[in-house]
Amino acid sequence: MIRLLVPLAAPLFFFVLTCHVAGQEPPGADDASAREEALRTAIEAIERAELQQKDDGLVAPTAAEEINRRLTSLQKLDPAGPLLPYLFGRAYALFGRVGDAIEQLRKFVETRDGRNEWEAHRRLGDLFVEEFPTLAKASYGKALALKTDEPTALLGLSICAYKSGDLDEALRLAQQAVESDGRRTVRVVAHLARMFIANGQWAEADRSAVLALELAEAAVRKQPGRRGPLQTMEAQYDLLIDLGKARIKEKSTSAEDFVRFAGYIRNRSDVRARLALHDALLVLERGVKATSPSTLPRLLEQYAVTLAEVGRTEDAIAAFERLLVLDPSNATAAEWLGRLRSASKP
Repeated sequence: MIRLLVPLAAPLFFFVLTCHVAGQEPPGADDASAREEALRTAIEAIERAELQQKDDGLVAPTAAEEINRRLTSLQKLDPAGPLLPYLFGRAYALFGRVGDAIEQLRKFVETRDGRNEWEAHRRLGDLFVEEFPTLAKASYGKALALKTDEPTALLGLSICAYKSGDLDEALRLAQQAVESDGRRTVRVVAHLARMFIANGQWAEADRSAVLALELAEAAVRKQPGRRGPLQTMEAQYDLLIDLGKARIKEKSTSAEDFVRFAGYIRNRSDVRARLALHDALLVLERGVKATSPSTLPRLLEQYAVTLAEVGRTEDAIAAFERLLVLDPSNATAAEWLGRLRSASKP
């Protein structure tokens, strides 16, 4: 029996995902279509959860339940399926079970199917890199050999070089990763900025950090109402503030720089306030679900207002409409609905 402990958004809540190994013979050829469908739906469930984690910084319990259901079904239909360790590894990684994820991915990359799968090697490197950079370097190297100029593998190798103290190599690999990426990915550009900081190249660090912030801001505009992009933007303000502190320490600042750095601190506070709204929304959402269908109007009103404040306009409109059914004279609902409907018109 394989057990996954799945942390939710708040550290006090946990959900146990359990997959039973089927004690049956492999299905016959006539079940090939069923196996293919089970594999497809399991992959889609994991990919949806990975995207949700990227967008919202968490994986919902319903997503965990779906992954459990899909993997259990696939395992029963094809207990010797070559992709099972890879999918289990991705699922474990999603839910913070790093040791189990490493075990499953290692098992996969040792197979005929897995040894030539570059992304499996890169994912294994990502799991190793914090505590075992030497092992991570080997995995990233295999990924890069299978997919030349892959930015995520180059990024991983740069991190490994930095952890080993080779700052010149870390910077070289970071620059290569950014060029291969086309300067499109926040994480890659932000890492280059940090490598410039480590090498004391202040002007280059500043340009890269500002670009990383601009990319993060664009992602927030593109995905209003999502938590993940806001967290990424907060991290870019952290980077710019770290750069400012380093430059002040090295006495490499002008009066204008002090003004800019102070502005970044103010702006980061605004982003944190927006993230706090998402925290409040999570609590209110749980309350609405727990009390449905007898949710009190006051709770539903706070939920709808917070949905609107975080930018989830369509969900907010639906919640306010439901509130007016419960409380037809609710002035807050009427005012917000008018404002949201007007703003959403083309």
